[in-house]
Amino acid sequence: MKEDLYSDIRPYNDDEIPAALERIVNDPFFVPAVNFAFPDADMERIAEVVRTCKTVEQLQERVMYSIIKRIIETSIDNFTFSGVENVEKDKGYLYISNHRDITLDSFLLQYALLSNGIPTTATTLGDNLLRSQFVVDICRINRAVRVIRKTDDIQPREFLQNSMHLAEYIRWYISQGKSMWIAQRNGRTKDGIDATDQGVLKMVSLNGPESFVENFSELNIAPIAISYQYEPCDVQKAIETTVNQLGGTYRKGENEDMNSILYGIRMPKGNVNITICEPITQEELQECGALPKAEAYKRLKEIIDNRIYHNYMLHETNYIAHDILHRSKQYSSYYTPAAVKKFKERMAYAEANFMQYGLNLKAARKVYLGIYAGAVDTKK
Repeated sequence: MKEDLYSDIRPYNDDEIPAALERIVNDPFFVPAVNFAFPDADMERIAEVVRTCKTVEQLQERVMYSIIKRIIETSIDNFTFSGVENVEKDKGYLYISNHRDITLDSFLLQYALLSNGIPTTATTLGDNLLRSQFVVDICRINRAVRVIRKTDDIQPREFLQNSMHLAEYIRWYISQGKSMWIAQRNGRTKDGIDATDQGVLKMVSLNGPESFVENFSELNIAPIAISYQYEPCDVQKAIETTVNQLGGTYRKGENEDMNSILYGIRMPKGNVNITICEPITQEELQECGALPKAEAYKRLKEIIDNRIYHNYMLHETNYIAHDILHRSKQYSSYYTPAAVKKFKERMAYAEANFMQYGLNLKAARKVYLGIYAGAVDTKK
């Protein structure tokens, strides 16, 4: 079976689901993780429903759909989704998305797809998150595809081989009429600027046809734009970015990524929007293919970014942060005094955390505002 060639990175197959679910409900972290995300959850009922699932589809329909719906109900004021008309249900796509939250970006997309009768996607996920069997099982039952991150321990040749292996699997998966989600860059956006890394485009093109047009035609790229009124983990992002900008080296604590996932789930997010943008067209690929190879990747990156910027829904918080950052009232017609008051209260909470962490308050404040304000500039 061709898929067995990718057993080191692929999601679980249906015959692996029951054993993985049994490990999950028996793991010591299961109860505290569920209680943290959903304090009033009926644990016995959840475990009972989980054990009835024998396939990925059953798991997503019986468990994950309800979990994500609960996340929306408890932490999102209004969730909107558009762009259904841009994709065909029986066709595989490579969804290239801006990346704001470790898991919610993809989870919310899956919920939207299920709600509209569109097949869900596999999701690429950095192996830095897969540090325990519990997390591995949670991710692989939800169609996570393991991405081996570049580290000092991995030699360039080995990293290239890993990238080729992943690229081959992505191309094969899409050729089966199934879709895959991948972030436009390595890691979440932490400065408010959603920019596609050309390295991602070069990676997915490995092992493809020599022709630039044929290569990317096989992948059916459809950009995804997601925006949050209140950025998940905005305080943590600002702390990490400020430390690095001021010449330090931010070092994540034990289980920090898992804590970020849980905080991202629980923290209020206001209004959230996801848009499936129009897929990259043959005409656009031909425009890119007519350029020298280096310029072709650059032009494709620009096309993807412009799709995301055009479809990115700006919120009051984006305009408020931009005006505060630039000491102006340029966008004052886009927000209300009540919205300003609420944003400043959230910013005061962030500043208290910055001081507790011992950061330069002025620098951290600028970074924090930039997380929200950056989208206004890219939208222009």
